[in-house]
Amino acid sequence: MSPFNKIFGIFAFILSVFWVSSCCKKDFGLISKIERSATDEIDLFLIPEKYNILESSWISKNTKSNFRKKDLVRYLAEHGRYISDLQSNPSLEFSEKEGVVTMRVGRTSHSTDYSYDKQIPILFYGDKWFQKGVYSEKIPQQKIAPTLAKIINTPKPNGAKESELSQILKESSELPEIIVTIVIDQGGQQLYKAHPNSYPNIKSIMARSAYFPNAEVGHLDAHTAVGHAAIGTGAYPRENGVVGNTFYTLENGKFHQSEIYSHDETNVNISDLRTETLADVADLYFKNQLEVISQAYALRASIGMGGHGFGQLSGTDKDYVYWLDAHDCKWKSDVRYYSYPEFANEFSPCENFILNYPNGWKDIHNFRKEDSKKYWSQIMATPKEVELEAGLFKKMIEEKIIKKGKASDNLPDLAYMTIKATDAAGHYFGWESLEAENTFQEADKQVGLILEFLKSNFSDRFVFVLTADHGCAPLPEISGGERYLIEDFYKEVNSLLGSKNTLGESLIKTMTVGQVGLNREVMNKYGISEGQIISKILKIQSNGKRFFKQVIRKNAELRR
Repeated sequence: MSPFNKIFGIFAFILSVFWVSSCCKKDFGLISKIERSATDEIDLFLIPEKYNILESSWISKNTKSNFRKKDLVRYLAEHGRYISDLQSNPSLEFSEKEGVVTMRVGRTSHSTDYSYDKQIPILFYGDKWFQKGVYSEKIPQQKIAPTLAKIINTPKPNGAKESELSQILKESSELPEIIVTIVIDQGGQQLYKAHPNSYPNIKSIMARSAYFPNAEVGHLDAHTAVGHAAIGTGAYPRENGVVGNTFYTLENGKFHQSEIYSHDETNVNISDLRTETLADVADLYFKNQLEVISQAYALRASIGMGGHGFGQLSGTDKDYVYWLDAHDCKWKSDVRYYSYPEFANEFSPCENFILNYPNGWKDIHNFRKEDSKKYWSQIMATPKEVELEAGLFKKMIEEKIIKKGKASDNLPDLAYMTIKATDAAGHYFGWESLEAENTFQEADKQVGLILEFLKSNFSDRFVFVLTADHGCAPLPEISGGERYLIEDFYKEVNSLLGSKNTLGESLIKTMTVGQVGLNREVMNKYGISEGQIISKILKIQSNGKRFFKQVIRKNAELRR
């Protein structure tokens, strides 16, 4: 071999190594998440173009949101856009007064592996157990449960594949009296970056914690049910079975959607959660002497942290796992498996709204309790809803732990709380909005008050964890992204069946906002291949722009 060929060969080898480490490393991250998330029911993973949002019909609703003009200019610049782009669009009804811009916007959502959906904070507070500092590692939510299990000397939940965060742990044989975990729903790093002066209390806690600013959602979909199950079980969807909030199907030509765990707020299906939570393990390990509290606005969040309750695992008892029901504006539980705190009835979101907003709020005027379902998203988005839920959470700890003498019994009670209003405001108004900022400020205030409450009652004998379940996409009106309806997605894919489909059959058996399970029986009947379906999906456009970037097969084959 000539010297030139030898040098060229070495150069080509180095170049190929560089290509593998730079190009394929990016794909490896996404493919790894798919491998950890893929269940038997799923065949395809949908990757929209950046800033595009696939959702059901609620995403097309709109409202008027307010933005600080200087912030709006900053947001637009990040996407190469200008305020004139908004002013020239009559559908936005753009107006400006005293530095505040008001415009009509649609909804936004989350599910993808893009940075705005996946980047979240995770912090662990408690000087007796954690080495405080800023840790640059990218860690998933699935690290939380094994780390807490290590502190309380229990086995980690049976689906947890991750190890504990040993680099932050101090040597300590002392058990915390309580571990409090707060999840700020939709509280990804995008919210902190948008409103940098809105969280002084959380900022102070970060400085005194083991803080991971580069934590990420380690699975798909980046949704509430999946994130809370990750926090509670330490498992990925492949193990715990929780792949999304909602499953969409087409039956006899009619579009249906069903929620994870159940569609009935008092008759849940615990079997959807296939692995143990830390609460399950700890309660059994300490012979049901612990108090477990899991409070969230939705059962898909509360169950994912609180666990299976009575009778589902051998030896378990009823813990306090409860959630809100939009139909009658009350806290609910399934008392077959869980205990329900009767005083929760005193914390009605509707009565709270009427008391604090007697002249209405935003689009709501002359509100009556019977209107709760109609205005649920707005009610959940208010700062006063944060205050209400924080008040109930503190009362639960006071009544069920402190007053029962369990604040100094050397047993690690577990208390989980989700702050919903940040998510509701983000979906409804956009996390860039002043409405979202106001709600985030109240969330920060209540987090600070909860921490002071814990210090007053537990001294330094508690652990405090703060994180998020996911982030959220920027408003398409700002980013230039597109919205596309799942209902239209079904129609487009099933157009492959043509006029032969007189029975309302579907090539899609089930899907979430990011994952598709194919109907092999219908595919075989009509001679439609998986490749044809992928090709059809990749041709979908919204406003003349390609909507999907990739469709990835479960076997990790990429199709562009």
